[in-house]
Amino acid sequence: MIIAEMRSGQVTLSLKALQEDPLIRFADQAGRILNGPITKIVPFGVFVQLAPDIVGFLHLSELTDEPAETPDQLVDEGQLITVKVAEVDLQRHRVRLGAAGGADGS
Repeated sequence: MIIAEMRSGQVTLSLKALQEDPLIRFADQAGRILNGPITKIVPFGVFVQLAPDIVGFLHLSELTDEPAETPDQLVDEGQLITVKVAEVDLQRHRVRLGAAGGADGS
């Protein structure tokens, strides 16, 4: 089955719309400590693979207490990292991560 949507005279087809959002099953993971590989490094943080189809974001400020201009000074892509799931935002479709050893986890 394919879902079709009509917008301003155009038809949009989506197979993905038929699949369950993987974040729905992951929503109860907030507060958990997880390990995963760094999948991408950006100037302000890193993306970490937490589960199949689930990637979370860890801000640069959560990587270290020491001053650093970019995350690639601290970590490498593919490196395993331990993080705390700070928030699973279903509406914005985002997973925010915090330092695993942080006092407040945010």
